[in-house]
Amino acid sequence: MIKQIILTLFAFLSSQIVYSQTFDDSTCWEYFKITQDLKNDKPLDKKTWNQFLKNEAIQVYLNDQGVDSAYIENYRKAMETVYMPKNSAELQKRLKKPMNNWWYYIVNEYKVNEDQMKKYLVDIKKDPKHYFDTCYQYTYQMLPKQYQKTAPELKVTIIPIHNDAHVKNSWMVYTLLSAYFHDMNRMGAMGGHEFHHVLRPQLVFDVEDQDAVIVGLLQRILNEGSADLTDKIYEGKDAVKLLEYQRGTREEFIADGAKAIKNIDSLLSVKPLDRSTLKINKLINTGNTNGHVPGCYMSAIIEKAGYKKELIKHVDDPFRFVYLYDKASKKDKNAYVLSSTTMDLVRELDKKYRPKAKIEQHQ
Repeated sequence: MIKQIILTLFAFLSSQIVYSQTFDDSTCWEYFKITQDLKNDKPLDKKTWNQFLKNEAIQVYLNDQGVDSAYIENYRKAMETVYMPKNSAELQKRLKKPMNNWWYYIVNEYKVNEDQMKKYLVDIKKDPKHYFDTCYQYTYQMLPKQYQKTAPELKVTIIPIHNDAHVKNSWMVYTLLSAYFHDMNRMGAMGGHEFHHVLRPQLVFDVEDQDAVIVGLLQRILNEGSADLTDKIYEGKDAVKLLEYQRGTREEFIADGAKAIKNIDSLLSVKPLDRSTLKINKLINTGNTNGHVPGCYMSAIIEKAGYKKELIKHVDDPFRFVYLYDKASKKDKNAYVLSSTTMDLVRELDKKYRPKAKIEQHQ
């Protein structure tokens, strides 16, 4: 009886910890004070702007993006153009070609959706339990039952600049623009993707320097490929609640994926292969090298062939991901099939490193 009471109390306390999780959205409200001044034609001085950007979460995010002082200054100027009424003519001129004036376009979306964004933030604060419950449900779609946990200690911060999301160590940083539109489209799916990166078990290998790039490549591809099945499936061209550039992401990844896989295959099947000269940005020769494009393509082929459950079962294993793709691609006449040379290389690395591999998982 005492043991049961203790277990019940532990479960209760654990649930309280989980649901204490919420957004830190404090920088968003600081931002809205800045924008109000701008709307009154009060310029944004560099000192105020730089002080605002010193926030730790913003710094974590900007450092991940690799921005420099020129970027920060250009963003400040864009805010003055977008928000100050006296610059409205210049703004309209720039918005005629949004792709040529990207940050003016992004900042303008913050401006025109400000009232709705404020409501969005307030609604999440009212019921963080519901929000995080929803995120985790998307995460669990791509995790085996034993790994369907929570990460209550994870800091989740939403910042009001830029247009992406980022997870590093114990910190998850959303940008308000990305979170708002993706949650309007499918509440919790983007969070589900990011929590998947945190909760997914991962096989880790102590690899030799010459093999580090190849093994790292396989890990990147699996990391994004499996997570993309939690949210990218809802970001089609018919997702009208998303901004135009946010729609069709999965279709674009899949369209570019075969080319990316072909490039990887061609570089890995060279004989003799000098592994020490391989570079991630040469293997994944797309706009980003985080693994989204080849990973999304491969997971789509795996899902189409009916192997999603098997992928979930082995979601920790980058070698099995390749084996599943190889099996699935041979059932699809339109899929790119990896060469026997590349597959032999993958099997060689698997045999070499699996015996000492360890699983890292969220505790």
